[in-house]
Amino acid sequence: MEAGAYFHEDPGKMTSNPAQHAVRDARGGGWPTFAGVYLLLAALMNLLWGITALSKKDYFSEAGLVWSSLNTWGWIVILAAVVQLVTGGLILGRRLGGMILGIVVGMGGMLVNFLSIGAYPLWSAVGLVCNALVLWAVTVHGDELAS
Repeated sequence: MEAGAYFHEDPGKMTSNPAQHAVRDARGGGWPTFAGVYLLLAALMNLLWGITALSKKDYFSEAGLVWSSLNTWGWIVILAAVVQLVTGGLILGRRLGGMILGIVVGMGGMLVNFLSIGAYPLWSAVGLVCNALVLWAVTVHGDELAS
């Protein structure tokens, strides 16, 4: 037996390319799944935040807002959550539209996290990393998505 050879289904046949026999998940790799699941979780958290901002204003300090009111921010966050839900679902469904929306949503999330880093340094840093990973997942591993 030569070095570097691997058995095929037929023990009499040898191959030196084990990658051709690798079993792949029918849905693709894990990075698009990470991006989709992260966006779904972020959407659920934003939805909770938005609903709480609209219904339980005493949980927040409205005086700390730089712009507008809790009512406005509640609706903005709920709208963002809906976009994240749709994007996460499209990415998990391996759709090209999900990849494109993932780029837009990931970039928007990074911008928001960067702008809020002074108020929430640790949470913003986590958000920056996760949104960067979403961008990486849908751009580098975008070939794993169906059109």
